[in-house]
Amino acid sequence: MLIPLLLAFLAQVDTQTTTPHPAPSVAQVPTGGFYHARIEAAVMGTELVIEAWHRDELTAKRAVAAAEKEIRRVEDVMTDWRASPLETLNASAGRGPQIVPKELTHLIARSLEFGNITDGAFDITFGSVGRLWNFKTDPPVVPTAQDLNSALQHVGWQRLKVDLKKSTVHLPAGMRIGLGGVAKGYGVDRAMAVLLKHGIEHGLVNAGGDLKALGRDLKAKPSTRTNSQPPTPEQQTAPLWEITIKHPRNRDRFIAKLPISNRSVVTSGDYERFFEVDGKRFHHILNPATGLPATGCMSATIVAPDAAMADALATAMCVMGVERGLALIEKIKRVDAILVSLDGKVHLSSGLLK
Repeated sequence: MLIPLLLAFLAQVDTQTTTPHPAPSVAQVPTGGFYHARIEAAVMGTELVIEAWHRDELTAKRAVAAAEKEIRRVEDVMTDWRASPLETLNASAGRGPQIVPKELTHLIARSLEFGNITDGAFDITFGSVGRLWNFKTDPPVVPTAQDLNSALQHVGWQRLKVDLKKSTVHLPAGMRIGLGGVAKGYGVDRAMAVLLKHGIEHGLVNAGGDLKALGRDLKAKPSTRTNSQPPTPEQQTAPLWEITIKHPRNRDRFIAKLPISNRSVVTSGDYERFFEVDGKRFHHILNPATGLPATGCMSATIVAPDAAMADALATAMCVMGVERGLALIEKIKRVDAILVSLDGKVHLSSGLLK
């Protein structure tokens, strides 16, 4: 089910990262004559790392550069922090169906599907409430109950209308869409698609913890893991990408190591952006039903076929909590979860217990 490789999970980074955007560095990897291209940049409010291995140096170099360009293109379409097609759509709320780029229409439609299967725990229409929270101000300010109740009148994914054939989206007056819980994962998927288009068979895209691994890590030593079955020839020669998950309250403590390939891993939690007032933690993952920070989980890690799905479900798990969250995960094929409840205990879906 999972094929061989090796890597440590990159730590979450501050949203104010200002890493420059250098040309990718390339160095020949001793193993098998592969060239390794790596690029680091700041995108979507976080640190981006793209790596690729290929037998041709120029191909590896062009692939990572093109993948970075692609994720920046996605940001330009879907950001709500500056002018973009998404912000143009938000400004049109209450004016009837609006024609938007097909890519944006399809991601909004898919987000509504996530809203449906999570019973609204994932809701891209939280934008009017999200604007009330600022995690950069000093001293921090907690929105009043009156302001929250007023903004919640404009939240509700069921009232958002999408027509895929006409590529239109209709927002009721006062509603705002925020794609922060899915766009970064989607960008990772698109960047990986570009690597594949360039013929890359071994690579990684990691946007601040939203990551996707492809093929084998050719830098790592051959896998030595054991099980009840004799290893296949590939297992004898190809190591696993091993994603290490850390505890949200103790970053020196590993709670899981996941061997993956051609899969995505996304972690969301209350430690990424938060402030404390009178000893209470207020973080950026909001419960769409209350407008307040979610109290379901400290953190949620999702393993899924694509990063957009993993991104959305990780957000939803933080709202739903362990019992409801795992019950949902068990119904979705090829998806697993590691949830850390508010008491710090770690809970695994059944697929990770085998």
